[in-house]
Amino acid sequence: MDPIYILHNANLVTMEDDRILYGMDLFVANGRIYKIAPRIDITGVPRRDCTGKFLMPGLFDCHVHMDSDDITEMLIACGITTCRNMWGLPETQQWRKEIDAGIRPGPHVYSTGPLTDGVTYWEGSKIVTTPEEGRQAVVDCLRDGYEFVKTYPSIPREAFLAIMHTAGELGIPVMGHGNYHVTFQELAALGYASIEHISCLPPSCQEEDIAALAQSGMWSCPTIEVALGIERFVHRSEDVTKVPHYEDMNPYWQKDWVEINAWRKSLGRYDNYDFQEELEREKIFMRYSDRILLGTDVPNPGVSGGFSVYNELENLVHYLGMTPFQALQCATVNGARHLNIAHKTGMLKVGLDADILILSGNPLESVSNVRRLEAVIKAGHYYNKSWCEDLLLLVKSRTEEDITPLM
Repeated sequence: MDPIYILHNANLVTMEDDRILYGMDLFVANGRIYKIAPRIDITGVPRRDCTGKFLMPGLFDCHVHMDSDDITEMLIACGITTCRNMWGLPETQQWRKEIDAGIRPGPHVYSTGPLTDGVTYWEGSKIVTTPEEGRQAVVDCLRDGYEFVKTYPSIPREAFLAIMHTAGELGIPVMGHGNYHVTFQELAALGYASIEHISCLPPSCQEEDIAALAQSGMWSCPTIEVALGIERFVHRSEDVTKVPHYEDMNPYWQKDWVEINAWRKSLGRYDNYDFQEELEREKIFMRYSDRILLGTDVPNPGVSGGFSVYNELENLVHYLGMTPFQALQCATVNGARHLNIAHKTGMLKVGLDADILILSGNPLESVSNVRRLEAVIKAGHYYNKSWCEDLLLLVKSRTEEDITPLM
């Protein structure tokens, strides 16, 4: 479609509030939302009829791993127009350059640097054990073009403090799994930007610590979808090959899911896994803060690219008691606020980027209606339902040898 067009007679879920603007025209020009009005008539500008359709901002997945070159394709085909990659590598930096250049399909990508830890839990991690190495790790993230530093919890105390102090001086947020060698109160005071996974919050019996994290301005990305996967496929030994959209994942990931589940079972650490207790941690966080992000931790076992965002929206409603509007905030407005791009995207508002979903159902009635995707618009570029389906089919049809895995 032309870069200048009018979406005619649409119902707008702007996400500025929980109202719907019915029967509106939205004018897209040069990648941005140029005008919103009940009627826009401009000679020579094409119109696309959206009667009965619902428009909302593009979705965010704030915890993805671009561990192969097909993940971002699945995201954009499912309406995720922005993502936060949680382990940056030279290859992922190249892929996002290709996305920005229009060579590769995908969402807007923001990324942490490499996973930084004090011991090797995951192969390929950046190991930091001294304050000097901690300071250098932060400088390296900036030098290599990353927006954030990601830490795992085993970094020694003094090295971790060096990371936090250096990051504070240089203005780069630090996020991840917290740290074993500082208290949660210290973590809050140090300005840790985002805690990933409900499992990384303090136990529910430590409400004071959870409150300190929430009241510090820290974000929480609960990734219920991956926690539910551990509950189902590791703790309860359910068959991961029966998960919906298993068949949409490349054969490489289908094999990887089985292997990772077997490894996790061998650890024994999930023998007494308590999914409900972990949910309670997030509910306590929510009493003190609305800074909740939607993230899925794709491609963990059972977490299908793109489709898992739909699942996570439903998880936020079902398990945390959010309203549809609150869940959608986590996947739009909150993601933009967290990434410091709310001036660009996250709402349907004049002057913001044209990152838009066209749905055949009202997502404020049910978040499941985000599954009823008719078209994806990213920075004004219009991708219809057939384009999305064809891209998903391409990913599904590839052999193991056709993709480039990084792990």
